[in-house]
Amino acid sequence: MNRPLDPARVAEVAGRTALCLDFDGTLAPIVDDPEAAAPLEGTVELLGRLAGRFAAVALVSGRPAGWLAERAAAPGVRYLGLYGLEEVVDGRVRAAPEAEAVRPAARAALAELGSHPAVTASGAYLEDKGLSVGVHLRRVADPARWAGPVEAAAREAAARHGLRVEPGRLVWELRPASGLDKGDAVRRVVDESRAGAVVMAGDDRGDLAGFEAVEELAARGLSGLRVAVRSGESPPELLQRADLVVDGPEGLRELLDRWATP
Repeated sequence: MNRPLDPARVAEVAGRTALCLDFDGTLAPIVDDPEAAAPLEGTVELLGRLAGRFAAVALVSGRPAGWLAERAAAPGVRYLGLYGLEEVVDGRVRAAPEAEAVRPAARAALAELGSHPAVTASGAYLEDKGLSVGVHLRRVADPARWAGPVEAAAREAAARHGLRVEPGRLVWELRPASGLDKGDAVRRVVDESRAGAVVMAGDDRGDLAGFEAVEELAARGLSGLRVAVRSGESPPELLQRADLVVDGPEGLRELLDRWATP
């Protein structure tokens, strides 16, 4: 990538910068119960301040778009869920047509996994996202023991129903094999906001596609900054590809607070 955007100058060029942020592990700490995830205190108010200054502020996550909008409701913020397959527009969730076509496949995979021996024996948590299914091991007493069997079950169900598997931190997501990823979502936000610079912040393998989009946009002449939010479970490749590394959601919140100040 060309010379990255200087983090110290982001506030100066906020009006022409698109800010794309992951949710889990980035704005919100990772917790055992996925439904209990919530942004750090003060983060939602901070997002509203950022949206008033930046060309665009978008949450780009594997979570459903409506879920994101409920947990981090702030004026002016865009919510792109399921890796960009969904977005909240005028208060309503809109899904990409190609995603809606595979909703029955996601429902069938959810039902199949619900009775799979590896899932039932391990106590893995199945997250119903409507258009996709998350298989979580964070609640499991011995995740190392069950990771192999549960991943195999997820991949078998995905192959049987024409879905793709997106691995993460103790989670496998079965989602539409549309080819859309966080990189597509980042490019869309940049194009629609006509931004001349882009920042992408994330903490897991799914965010690598967003980092790649920043690299591609930088090759087109935009200024770009890839921010990795570090934890004890950070994939090494994410840290290696980042222009800037911060420690946990707390470190990112501190950085965003500096950017929200004129």
